[in-house]
Parts: sequence; structure tokens; C-alpha cells
Amino acid sequence: MSSIVRQPVYHPVSVVFVDDSPDFLHALRGLFPGAGTDRYFTGAGEALAFVGSHEARQSARNPAAGAAWSEFEKRGGNALGEDVMADAARFSDIAALVVDYEMPEMTGIEFLAAAKDVACTRILLTATADESHAVEAFNAGLIDFYVKKSDPAMTRKLRGAIDDAKRRFCARRGHIGVHGVGAVYANRRTAEVLHALALRERIVEYYWRPEQNAVLTFDAEGNAGVFLAWDSHDWAAQCDVVTDEGGPAALREEMAARRIMPVYWPHEAYRPGMSRVAFATPQPVPGLDDTHTSWTRLDEPGLAPGLITFAAWRRAERGSARDVSRSASSVE
Repeated sequence: MSSIVRQPVYHPVSVVFVDDSPDFLHALRGLFPGAGTDRYFTGAGEALAFVGSHEARQSARNPAAGAAWSEFEKRGGNALGEDVMADAARFSDIAALVVDYEMPEMTGIEFLAAAKDVACTRILLTATADESHAVEAFNAGLIDFYVKKSDPAMTRKLRGAIDDAKRRFCARRGHIGVHGVGAVYANRRTAEVLHALALRERIVEYYWRPEQNAVLTFDAEGNAGVFLAWDSHDWAAQCDVVTDEGGPAALREEMAARRIMPVYWPHEAYRPGMSRVAFATPQPVPGLDDTHTSWTRLDEPGLAPGLITFAAWRRAERGSARDVSRSASSVE
């Protein structure tokens, strides 16, 4: 088991589409509605200026070095890295650039080369005649993916590339668990269960929380849930806490038999005097021995001050837009 693991995180981010054809961009809006955070440009110069404004935020960063590592050494604990939930600007970050090859101001390859300092996935859209240029750019490491507009499977391929770009972008922002804490969440099979859950329950964002060693989830309306994953070590530790803290013997017996998975949120484990504990039915993770997960809706996630969800951010953005509109109307 690795003692240092990247923990799961996912949230809405933006994709920048650049194409000189307004009609094609209109079609892309319908094909990829996203979360309302995407941007569309017909002019390469305007798009490049917008992308350039993200360079300072999106340059490559190593959370295990510099100030972040120094802060971790001071505090100790089970995780290092900044809490992405405190960063309200994260929803505007660019996860992918989707650029047409043939544009009047510059080619798509020239555009993507000019935007090289923004850490994100680069996707080039080509016509059949441009494919050889795309292959050369891909082999040279200038682009990450290319799709032919004439390909009957263009929509499926582009959607897959964008979805993968968003997941990989967000994965770089998560906490890093140390001392092996939360290693089960970093397992590929557990990640697949979490991803399937997100699709099924329309979850738009989730974050591993080091204090509870759990994943906090939210849908687009801000409704919360908690995803738990326990391997054999976690099961044993949780059972021991119930015993050590004088908890009910029946609770420990049910847990030891894997019949229930208690949800102690906002705590990680049993505490004496708990008056209300939610219980979920543990679901085995396919391919992993004695590893189970559960997901439970929460009435109140108990977020600390300064942490913001996508739903709250979107309400604030809409409020700001209305204020700007009212100001413009009063001036007129």
C-alpha cells in the first residue's frame, strides 16, 4: 500500500471552444451543454487573450513542494495540499481547449502553441485535409488529441476526450493523503464505483475530506451526500473504535458481519453519546477483497466557513449578473 496517494476530487470546470464558424459553435453548445461554465469564441485573438488570463492560475504546480509542503510540515495531519473547496475560482478554470485547425487569424496548432503555459488538455478539430498536420502536432507533443469533423463518431470521441480532460484536470487539485490514510479511495476500482455513482445520482462535484476520511458529494442544486469506502483495515479500525469508546456491542457485531456501514458524519468514527447515527448497506467493490462502499444523503454537510459549492457559486454569479444588468438599465 502506498503511503502517499492522490485523493479523489471532481467539480465543474470550463472548456474553451474556438472556431470561426458561429453555426458550428452553436451546434457544439447543444452537444456539450456542460455545467454552464464553458466559453465559445469565433475570434482566435479574443480567445487567446482569455486563455492567457488564466496562465498565472494554471501553470504547473506541485502541492508536495514549496509553501504547501512547508505548511503541512508545520501542521502535521493526514493530508497535504490546499483545500480546493475554498477556491471559488475553480469553476472557471480551463480543463480543455477545443480548437479548429483552419481559422483566418492563425491555425489551431499555432493557437495551442501560443497557449502552452496554461496547464490543460489540448484538442484539435480538423478537416480531412488537415489530418496530416494534426498527426505531426500530436507526435511532437503539441496537442493531446485530435478529432476529424467529418468523422461519424466525432461527437462520441470529442465527448470522451472532454470528459477525460475534466477528470484529469480536477484530479490534480485533490488532497494528497499521507501515511496511507484513504488509500482505498485512490484505488482504480473504488474510483470506478464513485464515478458510476456520480453519473447515476447526477452528482456534479465531490471531494475527499481528510478530517472524516470520506468523500463529500453535491448535485447541481447543492444537495449533499457522503461516500464511504472501507477496506479490511478500515473495517477493523472502525470496529475497534466502537469497542474502545464503549459503544453498543450490537453495533460492533453488525459492523463485523458487514451488515451495516455506519455514517458518523461529520465525524470519522464512533463517539460516545452519539444520539443519531445513519446506517447504510455496504456494497462490495467488484474485484477487491473485503472492500465496501456506501453513499448516504446528508441533510446538512456542515461546511466550514469559506468553503463553497458549485450551487452557491452559481447563485452568486447569477446575482452579480443581475446587479450588472440593473446598473446598465439605470444608466440608460
